[in-house]
Amino acid sequence: MAEHSVTASGFDMERLTARAERVTRYVAAVGVLSIVLIAFLTLFDVGLRTVFSTTIRGLNEILILALGVAITACLPSGAARAVHISLDLLTARLRGGRARAFKLLGVFLLTLFLYVVGSELFEVARLLDQRNQTSLILGWQIAPFHYAMAVFVLFCLPIQLIHLLGVVLDILENGEGASRFLAFVPALLALIVAGFVAFDSLSLLPGFDWIKSIQAGIAALVFFAGMWVLMVLGVPLAASMGIVGFLGTAILIAAGPAGSVVGTEAAKFLTSETLAVLPLFLLMGAFASIAGLSADIYRFANELLRPLRGALAHATIAGCAGFGALTGSSLATAATFGKVALPEMQARDYDEALATGSVAAGGTLGSLVPPSTALILYALLSEQSIGQLFVAAMIPAALAIALYLVAIKVLLTLRPGLAPEGSAIDSRALLQAARRCIGAFVLFGAVIGGIYTGVVTDAEAASVGAVGAFLFALFRGRLGAGQLGQVMAETTTTIALIYTLIFGAVTFSFLIAFTQVPALLSGWIFAMDVGPYGVLVMLVAVYLILGMVMDSYAMMVITVPIFLPLVMQMGFDPVWWGVVTVICVEMGMITPPFGMNIFVLSSIAKRTHITTIYRGVAPFVLVDLIKVAALIAFPALALWLPSHM
Repeated sequence: MAEHSVTASGFDMERLTARAERVTRYVAAVGVLSIVLIAFLTLFDVGLRTVFSTTIRGLNEILILALGVAITACLPSGAARAVHISLDLLTARLRGGRARAFKLLGVFLLTLFLYVVGSELFEVARLLDQRNQTSLILGWQIAPFHYAMAVFVLFCLPIQLIHLLGVVLDILENGEGASRFLAFVPALLALIVAGFVAFDSLSLLPGFDWIKSIQAGIAALVFFAGMWVLMVLGVPLAASMGIVGFLGTAILIAAGPAGSVVGTEAAKFLTSETLAVLPLFLLMGAFASIAGLSADIYRFANELLRPLRGALAHATIAGCAGFGALTGSSLATAATFGKVALPEMQARDYDEALATGSVAAGGTLGSLVPPSTALILYALLSEQSIGQLFVAAMIPAALAIALYLVAIKVLLTLRPGLAPEGSAIDSRALLQAARRCIGAFVLFGAVIGGIYTGVVTDAEAASVGAVGAFLFALFRGRLGAGQLGQVMAETTTTIALIYTLIFGAVTFSFLIAFTQVPALLSGWIFAMDVGPYGVLVMLVAVYLILGMVMDSYAMMVITVPIFLPLVMQMGFDPVWWGVVTVICVEMGMITPPFGMNIFVLSSIAKRTHITTIYRGVAPFVLVDLIKVAALIAFPALALWLPSHM
């Protein structure tokens, strides 16, 4: 019989948490299967248009609403698994009561923010119901879809309350003396502020008049500092941005309009045709991974590059690029090839630094080679074309692959002992590996080729990718109950992570725009008289510094709304800057000491010291700087292909 931790209060927290995860997993499964069905229906509509020059009337406007419902159905499962980005710069060093205090604060503020999002989405649905709002073509009522979205977001609350209860019981049972009660102080203060907001009585708070009376730019700095304080205290990033954005807007305007901003922005992005591609490409990556396409690509790259010294290191870079074209995720690529390539290189006596460095650096290609979730997120935040961004990234991605291969070649020329010599190509093995890779090439060509030629829209291309990867997994017999569950878990986790982050980002972005921070920042930087390229160097340096302590998604949602207006004001192309931004952000993934890909590799190669991985990624960081310099010097590297779309 399984053992459960029953608290002194009589609560079996493990069993309660397990039940919550099980229920939310079933709900999320329905959501993911709905996304798969939406992909099939979209592809069927494309087929009707291509073959018979007709479409299903009004299908798209209903599918986009259904997709919003399916996405929110994944959020409770993310809440049950506590899938949220947070910084542990301070909390990792704390013990006892102080650590529990900040954990309680983080869980409480995330619960509070999800309540604000859910209740305001419900208010949006109620207003649509009152106005009898209907879809444009079919005339369907759209309020029921928004009610469903609100219900699923609010379903996160009982899950969060279970987490909250667990932390409270931990404090009561393991706290000592006064620390037991002091642990509740941060959350209690947050609860008091929430009460003032709920009763629209913020003017009674100490310091309220001072914040409201100061200049907008200084107020923005105060709120920005407040967001960083919460992040350093371990509050999830989505809650840090969302709570500060909501509270700041409530202080500067009023609580009612601040809530309306949260609800309308959340509803807008849940039903955004631009953002609709994200869950579909996530499904494409999950099915491609289950289908074994990563191993196929790696095997082909290895056979093709066999004559080179350190063939497996070269093959890792090429394989990561190919797999990145199917997953669009840096962390997924690094994790997958860490499990596939590292054992192979270790068995053949490759230098540990070279082996781990090539996998960590190759993983960054996952977010540069289109289709890329990082580029999709940039498109969302900047309102640029996803198709143009995908096409713009193709030459820089090819340049990145070439530079990484050259870096390995130079390194092995200077120090041949780091890897074994190459061997002659086995024509039969190469042909067999090439045949296995045909599916991956066809899938990539269908997605990117369809976007480039204009045969399909961005969302339709994402549906092509998701359905194609699903069929590969199905025909290869890789869709048993266990594998399908893995796809659902992976997709649900990423959707919950990104969309919760987006809710916080759009709330904070409204505050930043309202306080005119981009204009103030532009004036301050132009007063420094460092010139446009001096400004670009400063922005790249900021990304390098942030990359040492932050996740790539977190960096983008915070910086893009601030940096992009400044870059456009200097006359630079937003599509070009999107490619540069993604490269800089991904460079941060391998920048010591806290690059996320480094930690992924450290968790896989447990016997390899982390300083060895630092040494391994150093040449690739240098190459990345060269790549950024080349893009800044020659913008046509990113803009030539989009100009011919």
